[in-house]
Amino acid sequence: MKATPVSAGERIAELDVLRGFALFGIFLVNMPTFLMPDLFLPDDRLPLSHSVSDDWIRLLFDMFVQTKFYTIFSFLFGAGFYLFMSRAEQKGYAAKRLYLRRLTGLMLFGLVHLLFFWYGDILHTYALAGLCLLWFFNRSETSIRRAALILLIGWNLLMALTLLIPGESSYSAETWQLAQETISVYNQAGLAEWLQFRWTHELPIVLQNDLINVLSILPLFLLGLYAAKKGVFHRPEQHMAAIKRVWLLALAASVPLVAMIPLVQSGVVDLPAPPDIAGLVFIGWSGLALCAFYITSLLLLMRTGRGRKLLAPLAPVGQMALTNYLAQTVLSLCIVRFFHLYGEAEMWLGLVLCLVIFPLQVAWSHWWLARYRFGPLEWLWRCLTYGIVPQMKR
Repeated sequence: MKATPVSAGERIAELDVLRGFALFGIFLVNMPTFLMPDLFLPDDRLPLSHSVSDDWIRLLFDMFVQTKFYTIFSFLFGAGFYLFMSRAEQKGYAAKRLYLRRLTGLMLFGLVHLLFFWYGDILHTYALAGLCLLWFFNRSETSIRRAALILLIGWNLLMALTLLIPGESSYSAETWQLAQETISVYNQAGLAEWLQFRWTHELPIVLQNDLINVLSILPLFLLGLYAAKKGVFHRPEQHMAAIKRVWLLALAASVPLVAMIPLVQSGVVDLPAPPDIAGLVFIGWSGLALCAFYITSLLLLMRTGRGRKLLAPLAPVGQMALTNYLAQTVLSLCIVRFFHLYGEAEMWLGLVLCLVIFPLQVAWSHWWLARYRFGPLEWLWRCLTYGIVPQMKR
C-alpha cells in the first residue's frame, strides 16, 4: 500500500487556526527585514534614519509581536510531528521513512527560499531541528517534558547571564557602511549582483547562527510534541482545567516581562548589559510567556460558538501555511523592489502592507480551498513526501 496524505476529515481545526494566527504575527515580524538591512543595523533594529513613529511601532512590536509568533509556529511543528507519525503508524506505513522524506522536502523549500529570496528563512532550520524529534517520538510523556524543560531553562539561564555582562554598543563604521551598501544593492543592482551580495554578506551570518537557532526552537518542538501526545488537540475538552491554569500563569508572567522591555530599553531600569542587549533578553522571555498566553487564549475561544465563528477565517490560511509564508516573501520583495522602498520606507508603511496583504491571503486561501484540496506548495510537498501525485481538485 502506498501512503496517502491526511484527508480533510482528519484535520484539527484548532491547529489550522493557530497556524493562521501565527502566520500573521510572523508576517509582522518579517516585514521590517523586507524593508531595511536588518542584519547590519544597531541592536535597536531601527532604520538608520528613523522617525518617532518608527520608535513607537518598534516598541509595540518588541512588546507584543517580536519572538511571540515563531515560538507558536515551533510549538505547532512539534505537535504536527506527533500527528504525522502516529497517523502513519496507525495506517501501517513506514512512518520514519515518510517523515525523513517530508523533512527533505521542507529542506528543499527552505534552501530555495534562503538562497534565492531572503536570508530570514526558518524552513531549513525547522528541517534540521526536526531530525532531533525522531529520537523522542517513542519516549514517555514525562521524558519529553523533562527534556523540553531542561533545554528551555538551560537556554534562558544563558540569556540571563548576558544581563550581567557590561559593555557598550559594538556597532562600527564598517557595519554602517555595509548597511548603506545593502540599501544600494537591493534598490538598484541586477539579479546576479544582488544574489552575489547576499551570498557573500548575508548567508555566512545565517549559517553561523543555525546551531543557535536549532537549540532555541528544539524545546518548543518538544513542548508541542508533549501537548499532542497528551491529547490536548484531539480531546481539548478533557484538558480545559490545565489550559486555563496555563492561561493564568502565562498572563501573570507576561505582564511584568512585557513591562520590562520599555523600562530596560529606556534606561529606567539600569542593568550591567547595554540597554538594547538587555531589551533583547526580555523580548525573548516575554515571547515565551505570550506564546503560551496566545495559544491558550485561542484554544479557549475555540470552545465557544462565537469565538469559533470569529476565528474560522484563519483556518484556510493555516491550512496553506507553507504557500502563504513563502508568498509573503515574494510579494513583499516585489513591492519593495518595484517602488524602491528598501532602506527608505518607515515602519508604519510596512505595518500597512501587512494589514493589506494578509486579508488578501485570507480571501485567496478561502477561494483556493473551495476548489482544491491542498495549497499549491502543500500539494508539491505531499508529492515529495508520499511519492504519489494526490488529486488536486475537489
